[in-house]
Amino acid sequence: MFFRRYRKSKNSNGSGARPEPSAISRDVVIEGNLTTGGELQIDGTVHGNVRALVCLVEANGVVQGEVAAEEVFIRGRVIGPIRGTHVHLYSGAHVEGDVINESISVENGAYIYGSIRRAEDPLAEPARPAGVTPLSALAARFAANTAKEPHFEPLDEDEYRPIKAVRPR
Repeated sequence: MFFRRYRKSKNSNGSGARPEPSAISRDVVIEGNLTTGGELQIDGTVHGNVRALVCLVEANGVVQGEVAAEEVFIRGRVIGPIRGTHVHLYSGAHVEGDVINESISVENGAYIYGSIRRAEDPLAEPARPAGVTPLSALAARFAANTAKEPHFEPLDEDEYRPIKAVRPR
């Protein structure tokens, strides 16, 4: 099991035993943020941010939000940014979001749609680099511009990525 090396250290009350990892089973859907000072194993669905000492997203696990932990193990799906000191993406992992880490391991078969960036203290950094406009703000600006006048105000070059159109044969 992944958590074996963490159980050997003492917990806050001075006893040698650490609590068992918290588990979200396959049939559980959580709407909201999760925070724990221990280990968290996710086999169900979480719609919100997850913060833990150790976070394991199993093959059936889905997190739609940010994952922040010292150790992050991903076998399932994460739609949102990942911030972790040590990030492990296994075969079958599906990540749609930026990964900010101190060290990372990626197995063959892992899917990543986002950037991977190294940081000295990834848990202290924000998930989005400063100066980048969120997509919702761009959409609001686009809607405001199109409602006023029939012409479009061009977006700044760093606010969008060009899309390559491919014609079907």
